[in-house]
Amino acid sequence: MTCPKCNDTLSVVYFGTDIEVKRCNNCAGIFARREMLQRIRDEWLVESIIDVGANSRHSVSVEPGTDVICPACGAVMDPVRDDQQKHIVIDVCSSCDSVFLDPGELTDMKTVTLIDHIRKLLGKFS
Repeated sequence: MTCPKCNDTLSVVYFGTDIEVKRCNNCAGIFARREMLQRIRDEWLVESIIDVGANSRHSVSVEPGTDVICPACGAVMDPVRDDQQKHIVIDVCSSCDSVFLDPGELTDMKTVTLIDHIRKLLGKFS
C-alpha cells in the first residue's frame, strides 16, 4: 500500500493491542480506519508513538485540485474539517471509511489549547 500524498510505502504501526495504523515511511502521514481514529483520540499518549511527523518540516501537500486517492480502495478522498477542531482538514474516504492524516495532524487533534476553547465558545454565538 502506498501513501496517497507522496507515493512511498505505508508500514503498519501498532500501539498496545487494539490500535493499528499505517504510517508513510517518507512523509510520516497516517492512514487508518475512521473507527480507529476515535480509539486513538481516546487513548492517552498514543500520538507520541504514532505521529512521528509532528515535528517534521516535510510537506505532504498536493497541488490544489489534485485528487487524493485512497490507498485501500482507490476512491477519491474528500477533504473534511474535523468535528472537534475545525482548523484541521483530514482526507476521508467515504467508500471504505478510512482517513489520512498529514504529519502532525493527530497530535494537533489531541492537543486542545486555550485558543481551541475560545473558538468553540465563539462558535456557539455565531
